[in-house]
Amino acid sequence: MPRRLDEVERDMILATLMHTSGNRTQSAKILGISLRTLQRKLIQFDGTSHKI
Repeated sequence: MPRRLDEVERDMILATLMHTSGNRTQSAKILGISLRTLQRKLIQFDGTSHKI
């Protein structure tokens, strides 16, 4: 079964955070999104019971 887009997005963000040792600024830059967008997505993931 194919994965949902939000699951793929979450996995990509978490992998990037691991790659940067949790550096959110660097992760946002690598992902091509603003730091604020990354922060919003992390809050959204936490609100849906995904552990970061």
